[in-house]
Amino acid sequence: MRIERLLTVAALLLCAGCFQGERVITVNGDGSGTIVDTLTVGEQLKAMMAAAADKNKGTEKEKAAAAAMGPGVTFVSQQTTPEGVNKTSYAFKDISKIKVDISPGPDSGETKGDDKGKSEPLTFRFVRQGGKSVVTVVQPQPKKTEAQAKPPEGMQEMAMSMWTMMKGMMKGLKLKTVLEVNGKLVKATSPYVQGSTVTLLEMDFDQITADDANFKKFTQAGEDPSVMNPKALQGIKGMKINPDQEVVVEFNGK
Repeated sequence: MRIERLLTVAALLLCAGCFQGERVITVNGDGSGTIVDTLTVGEQLKAMMAAAADKNKGTEKEKAAAAAMGPGVTFVSQQTTPEGVNKTSYAFKDISKIKVDISPGPDSGETKGDDKGKSEPLTFRFVRQGGKSVVTVVQPQPKKTEAQAKPPEGMQEMAMSMWTMMKGMMKGLKLKTVLEVNGKLVKATSPYVQGSTVTLLEMDFDQITADDANFKKFTQAGEDPSVMNPKALQGIKGMKINPDQEVVVEFNGK
């Protein structure tokens, strides 16, 4: 867990206000598919993104984001409504060759010189067997040494203080990432299945912070939700994340 990452999140919230982000990864029976990111932002961040868009005509950022996701990924389109809802679509040829952040955000697609605080991406495996399609989602896990290491003296108290300070700023903050199969889902090794959709991550900070005991349990799970140990997040209200490193989804694909 990295306190630097937490400070980055805090700074983003301070300067930009809260946002809601949803990522829908749709996979077809042949392993191809799409990624659609929907971002709803506050007024300050909306103005910042509009200014950035003026400076980056030609969708260079989105094309760079597509390239970073892996070979065969292309930028398809971007739409922004007057209300500040930004929808960006990508297409991929082979899900087993892509890697994506576990959730979208205002800085999605940006590359920086120092990625020490960046969490590991989601990766995928895909096979056809017995007439069915099987996609395996490999979730990022904390390194063994990182998960077991005793935090430096005063670090846990500092993280708790930071989360408490951020509590008011996080009002309305929601993140969601799902895998959707184009076809009939046969089975999945996940407790979060609805129809043809498997939830990989869902965070509702209003629910997380509504109860003091629940919020404390969340803060004790780590400094930054994007690199927390999924097993430590089980049972927290407002939080859904699969406890196992791999989620296997079998479906009759189209």
